[in-house]
Amino acid sequence: MKVLVVSVCLVLSFPAVVGSAAGALAAAPHTVSTETKTADFRWVPPDGYPNHFPFGQCTWWAAHNRLVTWNGNARDWLANAQARGVATTGLPSVGAIVVYRPGGTYSAYGHVAIVVAVAPTSYIVSEMNAPQWGKVTTRQIRWPDPEAAGFIPLQ
Repeated sequence: MKVLVVSVCLVLSFPAVVGSAAGALAAAPHTVSTETKTADFRWVPPDGYPNHFPFGQCTWWAAHNRLVTWNGNARDWLANAQARGVATTGLPSVGAIVVYRPGGTYSAYGHVAIVVAVAPTSYIVSEMNAPQWGKVTTRQIRWPDPEAAGFIPLQ
């Protein structure tokens, strides 16, 4: 009987322990390698902007490098920024947050990244969680980009 009671207590408390650990991980301060910070990020404070998005996700990286005052999944960022009175555009610019449509190359949650360079036929982004969770990468994307829903330019 004693073993049964202990087993039930462990099973019932397990989700709370796991959830607490996950919450602590998301809330803990994170440092990003200085090699991921470039001169292109001169608008970002030395430790980045504080944000509530889960570390390792594309939304965390974008909000770390831009002051984001809205919530939601990446796919909702254009509408959520507009609802806060933040300007959006259909054209890439250095420092802009690019919001990608869900599906296609991206997940059902969409994807966001920071534009670090623009050329007539392409743009370059810095992003997290593409292709690997928690890793910052850069890539060049052809322009026009049918998967880009829009951009939230640097003000």
